[in-house]
Amino acid sequence: MTNKMTDLNMALVMFDGAEEQDVVGPWEMFWWATTFDNHPEAKDMTEADFSYTFNSDNSRRLPNIFTVAPTTAPITMSSGMRFLADYSFENVPAANVVVVPGGEGARATEKLKANGTLDYIHRIGTQKDTKYVMSVCTGSFVLGHAGLLDGVQCTTYMNQYDRFSREIPAAKLVRNTSINFVQDGKHLTSNGPCSGLATSLRLVEDHVGTRKKDKLRELLSFVYPTAKGLILKDGTLVDHNV
Repeated sequence: MTNKMTDLNMALVMFDGAEEQDVVGPWEMFWWATTFDNHPEAKDMTEADFSYTFNSDNSRRLPNIFTVAPTTAPITMSSGMRFLADYSFENVPAANVVVVPGGEGARATEKLKANGTLDYIHRIGTQKDTKYVMSVCTGSFVLGHAGLLDGVQCTTYMNQYDRFSREIPAAKLVRNTSINFVQDGKHLTSNGPCSGLATSLRLVEDHVGTRKKDKLRELLSFVYPTAKGLILKDGTLVDHNV
């Protein structure tokens, strides 16, 4: 597989009341994956390789991974941390991946509509060159209200199934509390906040292959539990571990 993570321009959306883990978890996974794009796939990562690749001052900020929000002013997240987005919707660079968090702020549909969040997500999600549309936890509600889950096999936070079915009736909700994620083509939706890690691993695997995904899993000590998801293949959802 010749794909690289640097092929992806990854916009992680933020808004007031977004869940911190839903942003930080995917950011970490994608950052680590991207930094060893040029490491030979068949070569194990030695201590020297690790020190050179991951401790280099030149690789701390990667231009293809960024946060975007309605404003670049401080945002108060769901657990009270304050984040600053890299860009607002007015000056954000091009993206072909969009990642949407859940959290209490994901319930504020009218606010997300008024401040341009839903429009931005819809625009990226419907571009012809978009590679992935991903949500974590109740971020699936935001994807749904942005019009991106009609007819799509998807999941959401396990204690929000009934509300999701009421609000996003055109989506094909998978009610399975034992899974971390569902992938239907370019759409990846996930269970609770920590499931964002497994979903991000799956995105990495889909784009650059199982070998590099396994390296990433090992480097980040993602040892327990085994993460499980469902992937749509030939019209049927099948089990998949990452």
